[in-house]
Amino acid sequence: MPGFAKDDAVYLTRPEHMDALFAITMELASELWVTRDRLAVIEQLLQERGGLSRQDIEQTQPQGEFAERLAEERQRFLTRIFESASRAGESEG
Repeated sequence: MPGFAKDDAVYLTRPEHMDALFAITMELASELWVTRDRLAVIEQLLQERGGLSRQDIEQTQPQGEFAERLAEERQRFLTRIFESASRAGESEG
């Protein structure tokens, strides 16, 4: 595979590489959060109603304690991602 041979190592040393990697990370995090959020809504609806339709999922707006819990989970999720990004380049140990 080009760029990965021991005699032709390629590292993410240029700023544009790091910018692209960060953009990819944020896009993936965004998609993952949407999936987690949607799954939480599905689980909540199933617990409350025992069954649901696609329309139920699409029209549900989390309220009250459930909305607060999702907001807290989202904040913890983002904190983990940004803390990982802020530690980039730090030596281990």
